[in-house]
Amino acid sequence: MTKKRRYNILKNVKINSIMNSHEQLVHFLFKRICEILKVADLNFKIMQRKGSKSNKSYTLGYINLKTRTICLDIYTPKTMKPKSFNGLIRTVCHEIAHLQKMPYKQFHRGRWITRQHYPQFYKQVDRNINKIKKDGVLGLHFR
Repeated sequence: MTKKRRYNILKNVKINSIMNSHEQLVHFLFKRICEILKVADLNFKIMQRKGSKSNKSYTLGYINLKTRTICLDIYTPKTMKPKSFNGLIRTVCHEIAHLQKMPYKQFHRGRWITRQHYPQFYKQVDRNINKIKKDGVLGLHFR
């Protein structure tokens, strides 16, 4: 085995151990946010990606309202580095707000549309973030 190949194998092992610990921290983060916002019976999943060919991924997370599952993308699309806790906390608050202010159907300009993001919804997101800013542990991740 060449010296260069041995270095690459050790480098990959080190990165994988960091990624596993980051995933564990994100699971802890999710549980803590659910405790603060008093939301129960939520499932959490991490979006599995191996990188993007276009290096553009605008999906930060999504929620399945039927199964109450939140799925988050915790790595950046181009370099696959862990995302900041500030961004992850805001994304989780956004997804939980979908449960607190449910989408509704509305007749608009001659057709039925589904309102998912509307002013009251964003006020709920801001309320969730303010609750987390007041927390002693997670509030430190905001400026």
